[in-house]
Amino acid sequence: MRKRQYAFIAIIAVLLVPSLIFAGTAHQFAVGKAAIADNTVTIPLNVTNEDNLTAMDIPLKFSDGVTLKEVTFENTRVSYFDLKIANIDNQDQTVVIGLLPQMTPEPKPDLSAGSGTVANLVFEITDPTITEISLEAVEMRNPGHSLVFIYHDIDEKGVPHSRAERPVYEGQTVLLKGEGNDPLLPASFGLAQNYPNPFNPTTSISFDLPVASHVELDVFNILGQKVTTLVNGEMEAGTQVVEFDASPYSTGIYFYRLNAGDFSDTRKMLLVK
Repeated sequence: MRKRQYAFIAIIAVLLVPSLIFAGTAHQFAVGKAAIADNTVTIPLNVTNEDNLTAMDIPLKFSDGVTLKEVTFENTRVSYFDLKIANIDNQDQTVVIGLLPQMTPEPKPDLSAGSGTVANLVFEITDPTITEISLEAVEMRNPGHSLVFIYHDIDEKGVPHSRAERPVYEGQTVLLKGEGNDPLLPASFGLAQNYPNPFNPTTSISFDLPVASHVELDVFNILGQKVTTLVNGEMEAGTQVVEFDASPYSTGIYFYRLNAGDFSDTRKMLLVK
């Protein structure tokens, strides 16, 4: 297993040599809706990729009170991958997941553009007093790991090269008990980057509500003028997704702002027609 882990590191290094471009708009990493059964919590890891994805390096740190028993890949977007490594270190509370489609002579396609689960973290609760599990991306050395997606591209001269995209991930918390003992509600308010971005003409905007709230979701143009209101009313607790159809609007930069309870946040998006 250790040889395979070092092999993955070497492969990533080779892929990165030709070209490095770091961004993070349409390349998203997030925790999905978890499931609790007895003393076990299963947390899906979701990836959004704008193009065919050829490799992923996913190092994470998890909070106290749990033991990471295993990482599973069955019935995920990467179940056909040749290389699916999960190096678990419960002493340091870290896990490093390495994913690569092809390690054998049989040709296999890259991960098609889209969104969905690439792995499931299966935790055992060792401290019955904990009320949440937190996950955050971590930078590691010796060997080096960071949250990164690797894409294969072809430039205008037809020369193939690789690029690395670092998705912005500020960490997430999964509640083991939510309001009214409902499990797995978001721990805090949050507004995600729309996807896709840039977009034409529709895009999805998601946000987290830890409690039922009055929500206002507005879209503004670059001059600060409100162009439309997507939501203005009461919404239930949970992760909500709203579609924005920009068919009536022209190419340009727009902003969307969420107000919910005492929470307010604004993000930028780009419409390209």
